[in-house]
Amino acid sequence: MIDGMMLEWLAAHSENFQVRCNPHRESHTTIARHLLHRERLGEAPQFSDDAARSACVNGATLWEVSFRHPDGRDTHLAGPSLDNCLKQVRALFGPTLHHPIAA
Repeated sequence: MIDGMMLEWLAAHSENFQVRCNPHRESHTTIARHLLHRERLGEAPQFSDDAARSACVNGATLWEVSFRHPDGRDTHLAGPSLDNCLKQVRALFGPTLHHPIAA
């Protein structure tokens, strides 16, 4: 089940965020090549673990959640499901979820 509260939190506490499902299909390429391209651009998405990355590369689904911090840093998270990505957001911010990350 998708954690809608995390989407609301990102909307209220980041400069912007983007959710993408199967972005590799926009370029008519494989998930592995899409990830390699993102790495070359310096935008490599973070996976929760090697199993999540493997599930994406060996499967047919890739979800990405990207957001901008107030200091200009971008964070790119990826996983086999939107729920997996939102769990990474929760793990990343943990105790600060009730405090803003953007002005």
